[in-house]
Amino acid sequence: MDTVRNLPWATSTCTLGFSTFGVWPDGADGTDINAVCRSHDSSLLASADDFGKVHLFSFPCSQPRAPSHMYGGHSSHVTNVAFLHDDSHLISTGGKDTSILQWVVA
Repeated sequence: MDTVRNLPWATSTCTLGFSTFGVWPDGADGTDINAVCRSHDSSLLASADDFGKVHLFSFPCSQPRAPSHMYGGHSSHVTNVAFLHDDSHLISTGGKDTSILQWVVA
């Protein structure tokens, strides 16, 4: 167990974990956060939620109700988020609106 505990992973997309539990809002039912993605430089964490919002957190996000920047653009739930290879942009995909949005990360 100790040999794999602190290995650096290429990606971090698990919504449930010590480094991501701060993304969950008060009263969340366990399905409100659809996806998370850590930036390649390990400084940011993006989340996609059921309320049509994309949130940007500092990584790790291990403080309850962590502060974030919230961005709207989808008219329905957001199904996934991913950073581009150089972390210059974030891509989010919508559910019922079937849109793909590209966000500049400054």
